[in-house]
Amino acid sequence: MSVKQPQELASYIKGKKNVLLLTGSLCDKVDFDGKLLLDYAAEIAKKLNAPVAATANTSKGLKERGVDKARKKFVGEILSQLRFPWLEPIMPEKPDLLVFIGYSPSTGASLASTVKDAETVVLGNTYVEQATYSLPDASASWAQWRQNLEQLVQAL
Repeated sequence: MSVKQPQELASYIKGKKNVLLLTGSLCDKVDFDGKLLLDYAAEIAKKLNAPVAATANTSKGLKERGVDKARKKFVGEILSQLRFPWLEPIMPEKPDLLVFIGYSPSTGASLASTVKDAETVVLGNTYVEQATYSLPDASASWAQWRQNLEQLVQAL
């Protein structure tokens, strides 16, 4: 729906009560000259003290980076739970914001479009129209995507 600059997006995320971070398989694959996307996900989780639904195989890497609230989950399982009274043990209350990181643009768009009763943020390298907010488009430059992530983490 809208693009926010990294600093604005950090303020928006910090203003939410129940944030759930979802980490996808690209977290283990995207390497910014020695710093993985997973490193950014871990920094975000720690700064927000937010639980992480670690999809794909990201759980081990997050725990190695000191993210104690990371739990191995299936993304479909989490999205399905949003439609019912919240019984998911990953966090006591239903999240009001889902933050997706480590998903391809098409997967991020698809996931964001299925979310009901919560807002969404996609921290990818492209603008995702289906999300409530996403970072500015940086598809032409991974350096710009990295800079967006650095600015977001610093502002959290």
